Amino acid sequence: MLPKSARLSKEREIKRTIRAKQYEARRPLLYLVAMDNSHAESRLTVVIPKKLGKAVVRNRMRRVIQAVFGNIRHKIAKNIDIVVFPRHAAVGAESRSVESELGKCLDTIEQLNNEAIS
Repeated sequence: MLPKSARLSKEREIKRTIRAKQYEARRPLLYLVAMDNSHAESRLTVVIPKKLGKAVVRNRMRRVIQAVFGNIRHKIAKNIDIVVFPRHAAVGAESRSVESELGKCLDTIEQLNNEAIS
């Protein structure tokens, strides 16, 4: 489980991040939107619609994504708020493939950030 400081939990912050779409990455398993934040570390939330499965399935997906983020969040160069939307293909996917997809999404965001700075 992520520490509270690494979770994006307030509804208004989540909606603000989704509306801003400062950074966006699409992969077969995940859709991710993010924006810069002024906090001490990057924060994450996972939004899973009910159409992806029952509560047990959705909670497992959420735990897998949060665990993967917990393992790779130290690699993120910038403090950002991240909202992850798992896709249907993510249901039942192995954590290794989710880790790979999330890593690729974060690489895409980092590239977009570098282009914006240049």
